[in-house]
Amino acid sequence: CEHIVVTDAKAANTRALQALNAGASGLCFSLEKEADVATLLQDIELPFIYSAFRFAQNDFSAAANIAAYIASKGWDISTMDCFLETGYAADLLPSGKMPVQTDIDRLPETLRINGGVLTVDTTPLLNAGANTTYELACSLALINENLQVLEEAQQMSLLKTLHIIMGTDTAFFEQIAKLRAFRKLLDLLCSTYDIKPAVHLHLETGHTYRSPFDSYSNLLRDTIAGMAAVLGGCNSLYIHAFNETQSGASDFSNRMSRNQQLIFKEESYLDKSADPAAGSYYVETLTETFAEQAWQQFQGIEQAGGLIRSFAAGTIKQAVENQAQQLVQEYREGKRVLIGVNKFVNANDAPNTGQPEALPTAGLQPLQLYREIL
Repeated sequence: CEHIVVTDAKAANTRALQALNAGASGLCFSLEKEADVATLLQDIELPFIYSAFRFAQNDFSAAANIAAYIASKGWDISTMDCFLETGYAADLLPSGKMPVQTDIDRLPETLRINGGVLTVDTTPLLNAGANTTYELACSLALINENLQVLEEAQQMSLLKTLHIIMGTDTAFFEQIAKLRAFRKLLDLLCSTYDIKPAVHLHLETGHTYRSPFDSYSNLLRDTIAGMAAVLGGCNSLYIHAFNETQSGASDFSNRMSRNQQLIFKEESYLDKSADPAAGSYYVETLTETFAEQAWQQFQGIEQAGGLIRSFAAGTIKQAVENQAQQLVQEYREGKRVLIGVNKFVNANDAPNTGQPEALPTAGLQPLQLYREIL
């Protein structure tokens, strides 16, 4: 996939077409504001690629405009890998914004315009430093909040597909097992509602391990993280540019990101095998351990009133912050290695790291390990 931040519709369209011509088979648009949809999607045949649209402040009207454009082209969004990422409690994890009644009322309509797709983005958990089992537990709890809204509105029949966005990092076998455990847990959760929606698992490389020091090492980290995602069973993948934390993505770094994904598919044929880790004692044991522990933690969240109530009480954020500090301590003590930061440091490599971005304090705070370790 190629990720494109849309500030100018024409420029974004040009970049999207260039990416597709260079081998990308998916596009993810982040719309900072409403854009001219016809200009943005000119000459892009959405039925033949994976596409996702993210909207600032969970903007339903912008999502409706995309849906209207797709309908005007005579395309059936329910048969496409096209996902409008707007829904209930979508801003809870990144910004701490609590859902209101309008969000509850709008969820069924969101599914109607998106062909029955419910999108849930859990990447803020991994990027904030949550450990694997807690990430799984909170992901399930967030999905459950959405399912409860549909159940109470008696609109569960609208749900056809769960589009889940998760992060992946360099703990190779752990990430493979995490994704395998997640599918088991998701099946278990859906069975309690007596539903069997299709599942599209979209993975993105995390930001915690990314460093401006010896930045080409990020290419190796991204390869490990991306490969774990594919072997764990993702349906689509986006690898962030290796220099995002230093100077922002460039044409070169975007091309490298794209080529990594192409090598997985076209040269390594990683998309030709289903669950290649099945039967591995280590991976199977990790999978079962993660599933059991995450389900127990999920039940604990539900007993406390669910994810939204627990987040409002501060328990979710506090737990993630504690786990992040434990992770940082392991790097400081040398139990974990970040090349160029706490091991094999290049004294001549002194990039301008700038100041950390000012972020809302109510949501989960992204963890940048290199800042915490140094």
